[in-house]
Amino acid sequence: MKKEYRWFCAGALCLCLWFIAAWAVGFRRNEEEKIPLFVTSDAGTEKAAGQEGKIWSVAFAALVSPQESYDKYRDLIAYLEERMGGHIEIVLKQTYDEVNDMLAAGEVDFGFICSLSYVIGKDEGAIVGIATPVIRGEKLYRSYTICRKGEGIETLQDLKGRVFAFTDPLSYTGHLTTLSLLWEMGIGPEEYFTTTYYTYSHDYSIRAVHLGIADAASVDGLIYDETAAKDPDAVSNLMVLYDSDKAGMPPVVASGKTDEDSREAFQKILFAMDKEEEGRRILAALGIDRYEEVEDADYDIIRRAQAALPESWIKQEERP
Repeated sequence: MKKEYRWFCAGALCLCLWFIAAWAVGFRRNEEEKIPLFVTSDAGTEKAAGQEGKIWSVAFAALVSPQESYDKYRDLIAYLEERMGGHIEIVLKQTYDEVNDMLAAGEVDFGFICSLSYVIGKDEGAIVGIATPVIRGEKLYRSYTICRKGEGIETLQDLKGRVFAFTDPLSYTGHLTTLSLLWEMGIGPEEYFTTTYYTYSHDYSIRAVHLGIADAASVDGLIYDETAAKDPDAVSNLMVLYDSDKAGMPPVVASGKTDEDSREAFQKILFAMDKEEEGRRILAALGIDRYEEVEDADYDIIRRAQAALPESWIKQEERP
């Protein structure tokens, strides 16, 4: 049975101590561990105050840690809020599945989600694509499989018997790409790796490998490159072992239950951001050139990878 860890005491020292304690008692072999590395609660919704008008809600899947997500996108949300003419609630959730469920139920109006989450929600008719970020002239991105240097890992085959960090069960770059590689090799993750666990954000996966908590991880290539540019020390002992085929960028979506006028207004604002100074400033801080229409065909590579795997590989046990 999978262990559930609900709470995490912030700070690098506590992070290290927690993992040292976990290793001391020993992970059970061939067991996927769910390790939420941050505190999450329903109190994570921030409401704008002192404004009249309609209220919308925007959920963020934890591509990076919740605080990092909030710090990154708060200027964008303020910009959208001002131009939408009401106010926007920010909802931070731990797993991609939680965000998809909220979008499907109409509990949030918009979401910044990952590519596999988009494919699942879109194909179920629960969400509508709003916009795709263009980054360094590209609407596509890759997954990186990363490991530490000097550990005798030169090829994917060298990962057999190692500890591997996944990001989230519904992550293309942080989960599905590795499952696809193992499927091609004819072996399942529970047989190939000694231990696997979920970190629930790409920056935590990078940190886990950097600290030696995991031997390797699969992560969003854009986030890895951004980390390398901003904090070279964080990846100084790491190397990219494998980079996947390209797929559509993590998009901005709307719930299928969000009214059409709101969807169109939200999309129009995003598309116009690069046309005016304040919008360009915010986009530049996010590392985004501009937002464009979602091209659904860009995500077909994810659909093909998902369809090729047996259902037992994709279906996960109950998530926290």
